[in-house]
Amino acid sequence: MKKAFLNSFFMNRLHLPALFQPRGFTALVGVLALFLAVLAEPAMAQAVAPTEGFGDGPKLVIALIALVWVILAGLKTFSASMRSQGVRLFNWNKVNAVLMVFFLVVFMLFVLWHFLKLMKFTLPVSASAHGVELDGMLSVTFWITIAVFALTQVLLFSFALAYRYKEGRKALFYADNHQLEFYWTVVPAIVLTVLVLYGTKIWREITQVQPAKDALKFELFAYQFGWQARYPGADGVLGGHDFRLISATNSMGIEETDSAGRDDLLVSEITLPVNRPVLMKLRARDVIHSAYMPHFRVQMNVVPGMPTQFYFTPTVTTKQMQEITGNSNFVYELACNKICGAAHFNMRMKVNVVTDTEYATWLSKQRTYFRRPEPAQELLSAR
Repeated sequence: MKKAFLNSFFMNRLHLPALFQPRGFTALVGVLALFLAVLAEPAMAQAVAPTEGFGDGPKLVIALIALVWVILAGLKTFSASMRSQGVRLFNWNKVNAVLMVFFLVVFMLFVLWHFLKLMKFTLPVSASAHGVELDGMLSVTFWITIAVFALTQVLLFSFALAYRYKEGRKALFYADNHQLEFYWTVVPAIVLTVLVLYGTKIWREITQVQPAKDALKFELFAYQFGWQARYPGADGVLGGHDFRLISATNSMGIEETDSAGRDDLLVSEITLPVNRPVLMKLRARDVIHSAYMPHFRVQMNVVPGMPTQFYFTPTVTTKQMQEITGNSNFVYELACNKICGAAHFNMRMKVNVVTDTEYATWLSKQRTYFRRPEPAQELLSAR
């Protein structure tokens, strides 16, 4: 009874706008408190540590939106209270339509700013031959989708302005238009079909090409949580393998009876000669992993019990990419692109792309997978 009396007193005796009634006032105070907190938080954070990335921009945008919302809510409430007394201050249909267009312009500028802001985080030029084609396909897809996005947004918000409510104008009842439906179904279908066929063509050229005779073949073995790499020895042939042979002394399950594998090399880093085709064979021991080398535009799942492979040609040495990126500490990297467990972050391996001379020097320093016994051990075995 007491609450009902107070509400009746405030609403009927004082004739306060809804914004300043108990519920509206509480909401207003909450929004203003949020606004002040958002404004004050950057100053406090700055005293602790310097801002990075976008800085305080997003917070200020949120605060500005909250402020505009409060102002508009107050104006609308005040306008409604004045209209009840026969005074019309604003044509809110027109205001909303103009705000739609304003939002479109601001939103498009924000998208453009966001795009330019994040450009520095994109990958540099492709370091492989097939990557150039992939980048071209991706660029075509981006430009088409950006054009469609811009067109649809402009039409959406301009229609809100052109067809806003006006007194004396009646909306047209438009049941259907078969010709219009035909166009907006067929045109996207044709565009998507072209993009899919174009992407399929490039993918087939990458994955189903016959490796060159002089292609370097090496093997990557994935396990929780790391990589092992095996190169062929002087014979140029990788030895056989069997998962049943995996043990503490034979972590990759290499067949010791296969003479082709006796001179195989176990390496701690992947080193590739520039401009030479590479066939990367992939195996996994436990769960599904994914070999991901973004700068070469290389990614392939590594599945237990199902060997996979990827064929590519490195075209940019590590030193050249350091010059291109302006980063003297730049290194290529192999990473696992599947969340394969708690220590997934450990699955990284350095990749070097060098000249033929540097590759030959590096190769001569590597050790075989199966080490021969030391002379002392051979002597003890003979006894």
